[in-house]
Amino acid sequence: MKTRVVVLTGGIGSGKSSAGAVFARMGVPIVDADQTAHQLTGPGGEAMPEILDAFGPELLSPDGSLHRARMRELVFHDPSQRSRLEAILHPRIQSACLRALAASTAPYTIYDVPLWAEGAGQHRPDWVWKVVVIDLSPDLQRQRVMARQAMEPGTLDRILALQAPREARLALADEVITNDSSLMNLERQVMAAHARWMSLCAETVGPDPVSNQT
Repeated sequence: MKTRVVVLTGGIGSGKSSAGAVFARMGVPIVDADQTAHQLTGPGGEAMPEILDAFGPELLSPDGSLHRARMRELVFHDPSQRSRLEAILHPRIQSACLRALAASTAPYTIYDVPLWAEGAGQHRPDWVWKVVVIDLSPDLQRQRVMARQAMEPGTLDRILALQAPREARLALADEVITNDSSLMNLERQVMAAHARWMSLCAETVGPDPVSNQT
């Protein structure tokens, strides 16, 4: 039985990582786009030679990984440089993630993609079973990010400007998990979704939508 792909997404400070951790504790495989990007830009990472050719050796950290702070500042201030970086990274991230999804034999697999609404979600692939958005109010989102990361308001504003509006994420959702109260409440919703999806997986035989995408 091939896996069904559940896209898990949400804006900065939404609690997406906390939700993903609950799924992982219940034994659900997680394919993490951000983690894949870190691997590609780590020491000896597959994307590093092309990134250094495009942006210069000053983007190289002493350990051989991408100097993320410098790159972050560069792409924040220059959208053309951001597009240039995405052209290098996004095809590699997608290819690696699709290979991992195709290898999963679990009833369903979480595909953790922070910027789904900004990318693939605009043209939803047919191998996606469900899109799940972790959602909260914009005011609470700002409060949590500022408290957790001690981030300057201007920096947060720039990050939010690069992310899709809340309404755009919600428009793509098959299901919404709200994270506007306690961690316990978030966990209850994730556990309920897991039970519901496992029941659906047991009732039907899934297609093999991912295997031909790699």
